[in-house]
Amino acid sequence: MEDTITIAILATIFLGAFFDAWLVTCLFVFGEAVFLLAGGLAYTSGSFLPILAAYGGAYAADQCSYGMGRFSRRSFRRFALKTARRRRIIRRAGALLEKRGIVMIAASRFMGPIAWITPPLAGNLSMPYSRFSLGSLIGVVLGVGQFLVLGWLGAYSAERGGFDPKTFLETHFWTLFIGGQCLLLSLALLWRLVTSWRRPDPAGTG
Repeated sequence: MEDTITIAILATIFLGAFFDAWLVTCLFVFGEAVFLLAGGLAYTSGSFLPILAAYGGAYAADQCSYGMGRFSRRSFRRFALKTARRRRIIRRAGALLEKRGIVMIAASRFMGPIAWITPPLAGNLSMPYSRFSLGSLIGVVLGVGQFLVLGWLGAYSAERGGFDPKTFLETHFWTLFIGGQCLLLSLALLWRLVTSWRRPDPAGTG
């Protein structure tokens, strides 16, 4: 039933989707957990509100990031060019933006860290907003949609298997949300540690 979806849950889904794509917080918030929950809640509640909240948050973040890049160019460039890794991502994304435009904006949703830097970079490079917003819309629909579908299918399969996903999600929403963020953050930190250990010693002493 739709009355099981509270304003607090919808706000959490919206903000989770927003901060997952917002350049400043994307390293600490993982939208995958939010999108899966939103898809599951959409199935169990029969309401499209969780899906709209997820799409709305992700799309709004892209527009705000574009504005940040366009109207805070000096601050953005200081942040973006601070490390060699960021500079490599900037060069790659910038080259693709010049060649592909709308397609690049949409495809960046599937390119890991490039997804975070592309919207402000598009604003920084003065890409026309009409083109950016269209590419962003396509990317959000497809990129977020894949996790929403997985969440919906997961709840559907659980119900078919004799498990009551509606009661489970209603009872454990916050545990799943916080636990999912902590799990994904732990995996990201572990991946960061593993990749740093594998880097060759620049001095050649390793």
